[in-house]
Amino acid sequence: MYCKKCQNVIKDNEYYCPYCGYNNKKDELPKENNDMTVKRCILNFFTKSFSAKGVATRKEFWLIYLFYLIIAIILGLIGLKIAMFNYINTFLNIILFFPLMALSIRRYHDINKSGVYAILGAYFKVTYFFSFYVSDDNTKLILLVTSFTALIAEIILLSLPTNKNSRWNPENGYLE
Repeated sequence: MYCKKCQNVIKDNEYYCPYCGYNNKKDELPKENNDMTVKRCILNFFTKSFSAKGVATRKEFWLIYLFYLIIAIILGLIGLKIAMFNYINTFLNIILFFPLMALSIRRYHDINKSGVYAILGAYFKVTYFFSFYVSDDNTKLILLVTSFTALIAEIILLSLPTNKNSRWNPENGYLE
């Protein structure tokens, strides 16, 4: 491959030109959330399911996460009447737990926060999940209130715009 600036031959997997320092992949990266198509968001989610490296745009995160939340809440509410849907909801939560955690971590990286903040989302998912299996109404209420408090905190944090100075941003030299 050739450097787009100095036209020297460079390796295909080199991020920066060793001769002039030009960022050859900069043009391929989405510059704003609007550049992410739905297809690209879904593709990124499945190809980076177990990778916390790099960043996830606001649009990429919320498209996947809101779809997951809607499905989980609907299955949970139906599960109150039909027990089989609790098993489907459980299966969904188990299968998507780590891919959603990786997505959350990448989103926190996009706003220049540590991935440790993703514990808020994990707490929401776990307590919301267990609240359907608790028989005591007071315990169930406490679990639901604390889980939705964690969800609100995560929504506030993850709604922040992209931080262009993020140390995890590929445009700033972070290699994925």
